[in-house]
Amino acid sequence: MNIDSAIKQYKNSILSVSKQIYDFAELGSKEYKSSKLLMEELQKQGFTIVNPYMEMDTAFRAEYGVGSPVAGILMEYDALPNGHSCGHNLIAAWAYGTAMVVKSMISQGKIVVFGTPSEEGIGPYAGSKARMADAGAFKGIDFVTGMHPDDRWAVGSKALADAEMEFTFHGKSSHMAASPCYGINALDALVTSYTAINNMRDWARSDKNTVIGMVIRDGGKASNVVPETASMEVDIRSSSSVFLKKFVEKVKKLVNGISEGYGTTLEIKELMPTYSEYNANHIMDELLFQELKKAGIDAFNIDDSDEPAGGSTDEANVSLKVPTGHIDMKIGTGLPGHSDAFRIAANPDLAGENLMVAISAASAAILHIMENKKYLNEIKREFDEYGQ
Repeated sequence: MNIDSAIKQYKNSILSVSKQIYDFAELGSKEYKSSKLLMEELQKQGFTIVNPYMEMDTAFRAEYGVGSPVAGILMEYDALPNGHSCGHNLIAAWAYGTAMVVKSMISQGKIVVFGTPSEEGIGPYAGSKARMADAGAFKGIDFVTGMHPDDRWAVGSKALADAEMEFTFHGKSSHMAASPCYGINALDALVTSYTAINNMRDWARSDKNTVIGMVIRDGGKASNVVPETASMEVDIRSSSSVFLKKFVEKVKKLVNGISEGYGTTLEIKELMPTYSEYNANHIMDELLFQELKKAGIDAFNIDDSDEPAGGSTDEANVSLKVPTGHIDMKIGTGLPGHSDAFRIAANPDLAGENLMVAISAASAAILHIMENKKYLNEIKREFDEYGQ
């Protein structure tokens, strides 16, 4: 069997999986139907399943084969409030399809599919790949491959380190007109903190590409009552995780001081594990580039460009633990991420043909690495040199 015939054999099931997950549109940490479907389909094809995985109900690990090398495939399936406006239903189908093709062609070695919830950072399993990376899930994996829909074909990846937290101020309510002096205004502490954090942009180093995003989640219940509680969500990103850590600690210290000055008590909640910057593996990405080229696609090579990172992902945390290659699959032109336009383009009825191309390219690259020890050694050598 060759790659084309394997894709032809599994095409209908790949598209069916993608469409069902597209219709489920489950938010992160609640992807019960999506993960169940994927596990059942993989199990039908001879994969052994571990679920729950890493103490996450909608995470799983699926394995097929024995011995080495061991190829990891990253699978996402969480949606956003406006549906699959980031196209993770396509990532799920790509991972499933790639696993099926590689499975049908390997004579030795192992495939491990990682079912990873809540890449979008929603709920208790937010940033599951970062949790998996920290807990040693990728120990013994020789290399992994990931994919994401986009408005262009590309290989490689860059990502900003990202930390999200929630600040909740607890004060004391009282009548706003008759007895405000007996209250402690939690909203005042929040607003002052909001302004102070915003003013810290001047302290942030410009070469670290610092991004600060904030939104108020709770500002009180009535205008004639001193707000007893107030909360805001803060998202801070940087091209350097080392600088990000310093910046976050400075922000926490600042907000603690403001809260103390107003007399409120402060509760700080980390909303997800910190996402790291990305360690792209150029050799893997070049293999993906060449496979796309064989399909007549001139993909953009992100690794070789001076294009700055424009987002964050927990896949970056995986790239610090194991050599990681990445492919971006085109589903439209000029599509803003997380938009309704992106959601419409992510419908497999529209994106199905490009999905097959992405599966073909990734499968060929994975098989090439598994069958050629020289490439695998070069990939690992590049990865090891990054850590020195």
